[in-house]
Amino acid sequence: MTDARSARPDDSFDLVLFLWERRRLILGITLLGLVAGVAAAFIIRPLYKSEVILFPAITNSVSKALLTEQSTGRDDILALGDAEDAEQLLQVLNSDLIRERTSTTFDLMRAYRIKPDSRTRNTDLREAFRDHITFEYTKFGSVRVEVLHPQPDTAALIANYIAAQVDSVWKDMVRERAEKGLQLVAEKVGKLEREIAAIEDSMRVLRQLGVHDYHTQTERYNEYLGAAIVKGDQRAVREFEERFKVLAQFGGAYVTLQDRQFNEVKRLSVMRMKLEQAQADHESDLPHKFVVNQAQPADKKSYPVRWLVVAVSTISAFLLALLLIVVQENVRKIKTRHGH
Repeated sequence: MTDARSARPDDSFDLVLFLWERRRLILGITLLGLVAGVAAAFIIRPLYKSEVILFPAITNSVSKALLTEQSTGRDDILALGDAEDAEQLLQVLNSDLIRERTSTTFDLMRAYRIKPDSRTRNTDLREAFRDHITFEYTKFGSVRVEVLHPQPDTAALIANYIAAQVDSVWKDMVRERAEKGLQLVAEKVGKLEREIAAIEDSMRVLRQLGVHDYHTQTERYNEYLGAAIVKGDQRAVREFEERFKVLAQFGGAYVTLQDRQFNEVKRLSVMRMKLEQAQADHESDLPHKFVVNQAQPADKKSYPVRWLVVAVSTISAFLLALLLIVVQENVRKIKTRHGH
């Protein structure tokens, strides 16, 4: 029992005293981390941030917005888009086409220090692009384009360039569909015009034969024939009977052509309106976004935050020193137990 009591003071552990005895190691490693953090803060290449704020437009079709009489609720070219429109805008911003155009225009491969002959250069470029250029949907329904670049002027130029490319990429994306739609409608209009011209030619032949307006002529001939019969004018009666024969022979064809002409002209009017809408969509330069803030060159770097780098490095070194001491003490205890 006496041995057990006498062993207790030796087994007691004082953390402060324990750390104080190893203060040189802790202080040395912490100072080393501090120096490393200061060096890293000045070695890391500074980056400057520029941003553009965009709002999506609510409509993407100028024909629906301006040339259609029926209102759909999404045809106001001055209205801001909703969350769905913002998601579409984000998809365009994240497209490969915008990344490739931006990378080529501003030589981002060299700016990001990617070797052109590297086998993973395309993957490295995509990852660097994603790290330096971000697109974010804000709580206000807008889209923020943020660009980090070693040169503040270039950062602003890249941000404004990307915002400007939205309309260009969108137009390129829908151009093929718009061209095919325009071609289809134009062919249909041409076909209807040829059919109407053929109908008019046939009706012109019938007019030369004496059929001008079947219903009106029939009504008038009946009226004149009745008057001739009352007067006893046989010559007039025979003349009107001959004209009735012409109407009887060609009147049906004339009525059919007249009805067909009416329907085809009506269809042609509708198709010409669609052609006008297709031409408007094909030639449209209507912006697909509203630019709230243009990017401006930053006068202060955004990365790295030097005090944060130094603080993180110093705290990490301090924690590393504590970890080393714990490991060292545990190893000493294990050796002591095995030694006994």
